[in-house]
Amino acid sequence: MSKIIFLRSLSLSFIFICIAICTNAQGSNQGTEFYTAYIDHVDGAAGSPTALGRGSQMDLYITADVNTTVTVEVADGSFSSTYQVKAKDILTVAIPPEAFVGNQGQFLKGIHIKSLKPIAVYAHIFAENVSGATLLLPVNTLGKDYLSINYKQISNSNNGTKNTEGVPSYSTFAVIATEDNTTVEITPSQPLLNGIPANQPFTVNLKKGEVYQGLSATDLTGTRIHSIVSAAGACKKIAVFSGSSKISIGCQGDKGSSDNLFQQVYPLAVWGKNYVTAPLKGRYYDILRIVLSSPDTKVTVNGAAPTGGLNNGLYYEFTSTTTNVITADKPIQVAQYAVTQGEGLNCQFIQGDTGDPEMIYLTPIEQTLDHVTLNSTGNYRILDNFINVIIKTTAVPTFSLDGEPYTQFSPVPNSIYSYAQISVNAGVHNIKASDGFNAIAYGFGKTESYGYAAGTNLKNLNEFIALLNLSDKSVQANGCVDTHYKLQLTLPFQTNKISWDFKDGSAAVVVDNPIPTGSIIKDSKVLYTYECPVDKTYIDGDYSVVATVFNPIADECGSNEDIEFDFNISLPPVVKFNFANTCFGSDVQFTDQSTSGTRQIKTWRWDFGDGLTDVVQNPVHKYAQPGYYLVKLFVTNENGCGAASDPIKIHISKPPLASFSYSSPSCTGQDVTFTDKSTSAEGSIISWQWDFGDGTPVEILKSKNPFNHTFSEPGDYLVKLTVTNDNGCTNNIAPLPVKVYPVPVVDFLLPDACEDDFVQFTDRSTIADATEADFTYDWNFGDPNATPANPNISHGKNPKHKFLAGNYQVTLKVTSKNGCSFTSASKSLTINGSKPKAKVIIKDPAGLCSAQEVFFENQSSVNFGEITRLEVTYDINDQSTTIVYDHPVYGMQLRHKYPLFTSGSRQVTLRVIAYSGTSCSDVAEIPVNLKASPVVIFDQAPVFCIESEPKKLLPKPQGPVGSGVFSGTGISTDGVFNSAVSGVGEFDIMYIYTTRDACADTVMQQVKVDASPVVTLGPDFTMLEGTKRVLKPIVNDNNLSYKWTPATGLDHDGVANPVASPSQDITYQVVVTSAHGCQAMASVSVKVLKFLVVPNVFTPNGDGVNDIWNVKYLESYPNNKVDVYNRFGEKVYSSIGYSIPWDGKYKGSYLPPGTYYYIIDPKNGREVIAGNVTIIR
Repeated sequence: MSKIIFLRSLSLSFIFICIAICTNAQGSNQGTEFYTAYIDHVDGAAGSPTALGRGSQMDLYITADVNTTVTVEVADGSFSSTYQVKAKDILTVAIPPEAFVGNQGQFLKGIHIKSLKPIAVYAHIFAENVSGATLLLPVNTLGKDYLSINYKQISNSNNGTKNTEGVPSYSTFAVIATEDNTTVEITPSQPLLNGIPANQPFTVNLKKGEVYQGLSATDLTGTRIHSIVSAAGACKKIAVFSGSSKISIGCQGDKGSSDNLFQQVYPLAVWGKNYVTAPLKGRYYDILRIVLSSPDTKVTVNGAAPTGGLNNGLYYEFTSTTTNVITADKPIQVAQYAVTQGEGLNCQFIQGDTGDPEMIYLTPIEQTLDHVTLNSTGNYRILDNFINVIIKTTAVPTFSLDGEPYTQFSPVPNSIYSYAQISVNAGVHNIKASDGFNAIAYGFGKTESYGYAAGTNLKNLNEFIALLNLSDKSVQANGCVDTHYKLQLTLPFQTNKISWDFKDGSAAVVVDNPIPTGSIIKDSKVLYTYECPVDKTYIDGDYSVVATVFNPIADECGSNEDIEFDFNISLPPVVKFNFANTCFGSDVQFTDQSTSGTRQIKTWRWDFGDGLTDVVQNPVHKYAQPGYYLVKLFVTNENGCGAASDPIKIHISKPPLASFSYSSPSCTGQDVTFTDKSTSAEGSIISWQWDFGDGTPVEILKSKNPFNHTFSEPGDYLVKLTVTNDNGCTNNIAPLPVKVYPVPVVDFLLPDACEDDFVQFTDRSTIADATEADFTYDWNFGDPNATPANPNISHGKNPKHKFLAGNYQVTLKVTSKNGCSFTSASKSLTINGSKPKAKVIIKDPAGLCSAQEVFFENQSSVNFGEITRLEVTYDINDQSTTIVYDHPVYGMQLRHKYPLFTSGSRQVTLRVIAYSGTSCSDVAEIPVNLKASPVVIFDQAPVFCIESEPKKLLPKPQGPVGSGVFSGTGISTDGVFNSAVSGVGEFDIMYIYTTRDACADTVMQQVKVDASPVVTLGPDFTMLEGTKRVLKPIVNDNNLSYKWTPATGLDHDGVANPVASPSQDITYQVVVTSAHGCQAMASVSVKVLKFLVVPNVFTPNGDGVNDIWNVKYLESYPNNKVDVYNRFGEKVYSSIGYSIPWDGKYKGSYLPPGTYYYIIDPKNGREVIAGNVTIIR
């Protein structure tokens, strides 16, 4: 068993781009050269003749920290294009379908990506809901020895779950050469499609950019792929990818939702021994695989042996719903799998579950990042997005998400680590901390998922180069300008030669028989350190070095090894910050404004000058005392280059003290006076901010002068004053309660009065708190003639006062029990004279008819003022006719209708009483002479049909003799209604009958005219005797009655759709009648094709009797066909139509006697008739 790789799963139908910039530059997933391949997908490539449905497509997503140029090309020369990449932006490159590798074998189809400056690259192969993506590894991080990690190959594609599928899916691996003359040895763990058996090594020789793809119907996990020495050349770096063209994970097997997998495999050297896992949020369980680099590896999960036993001597597999701490004594790789949608523990099916299969290769805690930028989009219906983070508990306070602190972590039991499952929205996210962490990004939707490790820090933990800082002997992955460094090489063996190539055009530095500068024992293995003799300082920039060493323990790649090291040297940060809110008691906000070129700032250490410190980027700090403090900030960038600010003096000022008072009582709608009493120990108060707690806008004043505020509603209000001094410090007191009382709503009634009355005033004042019983009153009657015995003012609730005739202004002031008062607007009071005169005249007294309105005019008056009340009794013998009119005006029209009578005449007496006050009135009576009125009665008019004859309407007048006149549509003046004139509709007919005394009665009568119904029976038709047909008249009204004649052959003659089965030709007629008797008629003729009567014998001997074969009724069947055959099958007679019957001749001669066979096709719906007919002579 050889080695295994760190694999990672990126998105599937969801595109997630991760920009991970590792603190160790030699292991970053950023680089300037990459290889990938458009590997097998169940749907083929879009545009290809073999594509299923729309097929798949492949996109590259490229990003960089700085602007750069990138070239993408396919190894066979079929595609090459150059692009500009904008810093912190994403470039999408569509790969042509010609690059697709859909079969097993070798193909010059490798996809090569090169750039001038470091970039991060992601590849995505997708077809609607079947998609997978991977983070690409730069060439300088690639290795020479790999194991493929896949999963059990089961898929729904074989079932044709999509209408374009129904084909098998395969477990896949692909290897790409980065140089010419690359020899790769492959040992498949399962039989390949081309017949290569399991566990049988074979070799392939590859050109630069050439791809070898292997396919199998079963899980290819454990397939070893490694570069070897051959006659063609030494071991070369290779890129390896693993996955599946479509796969289902879980108990549902080939019935479950499926997805493709596409991941770049990591070389053996970067595997670790310690992992911490956290469950995928929103799913019911995960599957974990622990893949071993050696079968004798000892593994523990949460301190115990893994459950389930070792599979194929290669991996452990178990389900999990919790965090796990996984340790091993030799390198391992842990893969976390999302299961098919609907999967529950113990093979339960879960309704409403969302997700899809996915595979995520986890990062060991030996290899961490301290910042990652990732972009999440909502494509392919992802509903929920998450980020899982594993970090040391001590570093949790420094963790941030999108620039904001995030500390909602939970401890991982029995470890020094904590974890978070962070829900995020779609979009770009940045996570970082002062110490390294591991993270995965993932999300789920309906039959959708994605998942990947968020960046990677690739590093051989036993064989690497680092910078040795000569001043403090620290070992660094990157460095700072103006610092002396030597290159330090760590090896798991002693070497006798090292060649240092600085990749700057200078000659290599060769050291023979170098002496180790130190050694350590790690995991029972001795690691030796060597120093390059060159002591250098560097300027700001990126550097590369390759150490070629002799390995005395040669492997399949020979004795010489190249160890590459890429590193960065940066300027120290420029430290700057500002601050705000320097008032005692406030949180002072410190804001970092430091810069550090292309390297991000990693740590901050604030010294607030009061003995306290903080390590977040933008802290807030509250000082315990006012005064002066010296604040300093020290920052380091990701290279470890640090700088400190000069101490900055800040003054923590004492805030002012807010205070105020207010006037009492406080009444609704009336001014409340507020008086400021605030003080300031430092500086002057320059702003007063008043919040009255009543929903009105906050008032900001620039003066402490007293001012007024009005509350619109009663209630308890909390008034708050905030004052600000010229140092910018504010202070507010706890809100003071202000009780605002309601104000009386003043109202009173003015009486109608004359100078003989004592005027009674009535108070109608109210208050919101219902304390009317506690009111006090101040009345002013406005009477200049008042006397001590008849005073002008009163304090009673409902006082009385006596006035002389004239006009007066009366006011009332009401005060509540809480001292809130209100004075009404003055009301005008008129005291009327004491001598009213009642008078009413009749309008048109000679033309008064009973049952018609009689009109009167008021002409009552008074010596001063107005008539306040008019009481009219229209018939003094009937008190129910009394009507009272308040404040009638002179000339007001009055009306009354007296009871109807139809003979003679009658006189009634009208009485009127006019009032100018309670005590002042006058009475008058007048006679009213009435004449009899006629009454006209009409019987209900019939409903007319449009074709009805004219008809005279006959009214029935009662009462005096007179004459009448008709008017209206369709009627003559003498009452003859003609529906032909009016047309269809409803019409109002008016009749006015007038007596000789000019008394009249008017009657309205409504007449309705219906349209005649419409009925048709369609064209005449033919039917077969013995069959039935439903007669279907077409009508314009659903409310009709029917009568069919004759009834012969009908099942019913009184229904809308009778069934007809006549035996003879016949004509049917239907009469339809509407609800009001309007009729219409239609008819249809029926021709009956009767049953054929076929004789079985005839005697064509010329005697005039039975000389022809007379098939009765056949002539009535149009286009019938008759054929007659002799016993030899020869046709002796044939005709279309049978107007001339067969006379027993054939070609003009009589046929011999005998039996003949006939076929008669009557057509017209009648079946073919066949039989025998005999000729006798």
